[in-house]
Amino acid sequence: MLRSAAVTLLALVTLAACSDDPASDAEGDRGEAGTLELVSAEIEAEPPGDVAEGTRYVVTVNLTPGVEWSDGTPLTAQDFLGQYDILWAQQAGLWESLTDVRATSETQLVFEASELSMNVMRQILRSNQTAASSQFGDIYTRLNQLRTSGADPAGPEVAAVLEELDAMAPTDPVAYGPFVIDPSSVTAQQMRMVKNDGGFNADKIGFDRVDVAWGQTQQTVPLILQDELDYTTDALTPSDVQAVEAKPNIELIRTPLGTGTGLWFNESIKPFDDKRFRQAVALVIDRERNAKVSLGDAGKPIEHMAGFSDTYVGDWLSEDVVAALNPYERDEAEATRLLEEAGLVKDGDTWTYDGEPLAFEITAPTDFPDFLASGKDVSAQLNEFGFQTQVRGIPAANRPDTILQGRYEAILDFSLVSAPEHPATSLDWNMAAGFFGTNNPESEGSKGLNWPWQQQAPDGTEVYIPDLLAEAVAGLDEEPQQAAVETLAQIFNDQLPVIPIFERWTTDPIAHGPRVTGWLASDHPVYENNQANDPYVAMQLLGGVLRPAEGADGSFHTSAAYAQPPNFSWNYYAGNSMYNTLTTPSYHATLPPLMWWSNAIDAWVACVAESYSVAEVG
Repeated sequence: MLRSAAVTLLALVTLAACSDDPASDAEGDRGEAGTLELVSAEIEAEPPGDVAEGTRYVVTVNLTPGVEWSDGTPLTAQDFLGQYDILWAQQAGLWESLTDVRATSETQLVFEASELSMNVMRQILRSNQTAASSQFGDIYTRLNQLRTSGADPAGPEVAAVLEELDAMAPTDPVAYGPFVIDPSSVTAQQMRMVKNDGGFNADKIGFDRVDVAWGQTQQTVPLILQDELDYTTDALTPSDVQAVEAKPNIELIRTPLGTGTGLWFNESIKPFDDKRFRQAVALVIDRERNAKVSLGDAGKPIEHMAGFSDTYVGDWLSEDVVAALNPYERDEAEATRLLEEAGLVKDGDTWTYDGEPLAFEITAPTDFPDFLASGKDVSAQLNEFGFQTQVRGIPAANRPDTILQGRYEAILDFSLVSAPEHPATSLDWNMAAGFFGTNNPESEGSKGLNWPWQQQAPDGTEVYIPDLLAEAVAGLDEEPQQAAVETLAQIFNDQLPVIPIFERWTTDPIAHGPRVTGWLASDHPVYENNQANDPYVAMQLLGGVLRPAEGADGSFHTSAAYAQPPNFSWNYYAGNSMYNTLTTPSYHATLPPLMWWSNAIDAWVACVAESYSVAEVG
């Protein structure tokens, strides 16, 4: 099965980074910080020439010249063009907006589009890395010929090429980043990335290698405590945080991650389809307790219940809208009233429905410790109130299919997502298909949680949720999007198709020594990004800000729960590609993006591409 190449996000900027002299590597010595300047990479656009039919916008991207793949071949615009031809062949949603993509020189890519949005810009500038023409050039050429000759991407000719692509099995990884995986180093416990001297920014990076330990929280916390990791993205439990913070050389970076848990109900089951039942459950759950149990100080209870992160509320909702939102503060008396209105009866200490005790399972991923803890606490709270619930654990790898097929009564999963960093991302996740098919009530097959898309706005107007979601992301100007976001937030707050519980803030450990120095101070604007979207550690590593501490061995140590050998492929486009399982900064160290988005300056900053421009046709 081919790797699907569709992700999400926003805009562009140039990155200028320089580092100072190496500092002390003594434990607890924070050393001298490097420097990182964030500057917009947008340049003035030239008037567009001839364009494809239906084109309204032209985005021109200029690559940094002189970058080489690890096999010695040059990185060119043709490599990236090949990626977008594959997306066309896969019938990716991005091609509903693109009208053409061309490589006009070795270092220039031109994207023509019928419409632009934050999501489209994110997919052009940030989300889609590529693989080498030295490995996939024949596939790239044939798909480009098919696309430009007007072939049907759903036709048999295209399907045959995609089958060939899926079957390809390169024997070695090839990368254009400053590091490339050494295939002989990959074991069940560790892999090593070695220097690609011709790769992006390799001459500015002082590390000789990146060592990637396999594991998640259970495996990585002991490594942190033993000074064997310089950085990890793994969620730390409250006890982990306490142990890690006791080390004088470890600093925890705390930023809102834009993700968090929520409780979903399968609305094909009664009384879960009654909003009064869901409202009552929201009034019963002590969100502050649940956040504390799950993540300690890193869990922040949701305040506004708007369907997206509280950190977006001030920028997107008017004061009047915010004031009218129901905060669902704990109120067992009001919960009781709503449940009785919905037809439930309290029999002694037990709530019943249709004469039977209200009993249901709460599904939760067993290998997400914060989610599992959240699910267990929600279950305990609801049982204390008189429901009969129990937690059913599943492997996190089974989540997508479980969600898509609606194979749950209730499920503890995400209620906040943040890629792109826009309230509509979470709203789409909670109210529509999201990434895995959260809600698809009009499907002839699985309907997910089956919450209706025909709804009523606060003013009584009948609205259709997919239309509102489209309005919420249309164009690059946020002001016209605000009305749709406000309406969606009000509907969400009333209906609660998903009950948000808490938002996770990162507790990312960065090690000041014994191997690494140069970390930017925690008040630097780069930390307004988070670990997931345009991650601040990858920006510092690839920018040459971080450097080996004096006397260290020249290695940077991180972690990822990467695919275990031999169950992976070096085929970047394969469903079982090793690259699918890397995290940051290991993924970006081998395949950097064209650009980063900077939250601090609301602009794109340069990475592998040094500049971009946007021109409107006509």
